Amino acid sequence: MRHALLLALLAALVIAAPATALPSEYILPGEDVFPEGVTVRPGTDQFFVTSTSSGTVFRGTFGKSRTKVFLPGGEDRPLANGITATRDHLIVAGSLSNRVYIYDIDTRRLIRRYSTGEGGLINDVTVAPNGDAYATDSSRGLLFRLPASSFERRRPGTKALLPFVRFETTPLELYSNGLVPAGRRYMLVVSTSTGALVRVDLKTRQIRAVQVTGGELPVGDGMARDGRTLYVVNSISRVSQLKLSANWLKARVVRQITSPRFRFPTTVAIAGGRLLVVNSQFSQRGRSPVLPFTVSAVRRP
Repeated sequence: MRHALLLALLAALVIAAPATALPSEYILPGEDVFPEGVTVRPGTDQFFVTSTSSGTVFRGTFGKSRTKVFLPGGEDRPLANGITATRDHLIVAGSLSNRVYIYDIDTRRLIRRYSTGEGGLINDVTVAPNGDAYATDSSRGLLFRLPASSFERRRPGTKALLPFVRFETTPLELYSNGLVPAGRRYMLVVSTSTGALVRVDLKTRQIRAVQVTGGELPVGDGMARDGRTLYVVNSISRVSQLKLSANWLKARVVRQITSPRFRFPTTVAIAGGRLLVVNSQFSQRGRSPVLPFTVSAVRRP
């Protein structure tokens, strides 16, 4: 009887045992990557990371520590900053090329290419609940909108985009950076130069400052949101966790997330119970970066 009970207990322990531990870091191949953006493909274990030096897009899976080239960089997409994924598409911010690219994930084919004019820096992108995509310009203080119809079928050429919102006379000033949807009507945008956080009304285009208490967001960069919890990469060293109010106009800093593995983090993505944080190492451009380049995975509080 005791023997049978012991076997049953052991079997239960085996069944309840956790799966193989997920990697704490994901490796990006190459010695000149200087990554910037990261996104998780909804409903999958796939994530994508961009290279600012070549425009390359890497793909990884949660269970494997090494990523692979998904979209090689090249003349058409020489640079890449922010990136966001839907179930079927990737939207890539083209940095100083002042372009935004839309790709079909399954075929890897370019669907649409947009131009935002000269003198900008297309830094981050996201998709609103209605399917429209939005991109920030961090040199000219602009927000662009790409209609959901852009994703429907492949079209050749490059289409010009006009600004949707201008931030130059708002708390953001010119350096608009990370952005996330807030409900179905609003967008939250953070500034790198002022650390301000604002709420943009996507219907009226009205911009209102978000009152942040419990801390500051200097050098604001990439963001991720789940419900009323907002994660903001800032201070080139940490991820701040904030609690948002029901109207998105108040935010309280509740936690600072740091790690000895962070190396000039630029943005963050939510991956289940973890956060994926990109280690850009921008401070090591022209010097000797720590190889390999990585994306850190930390427990999500």
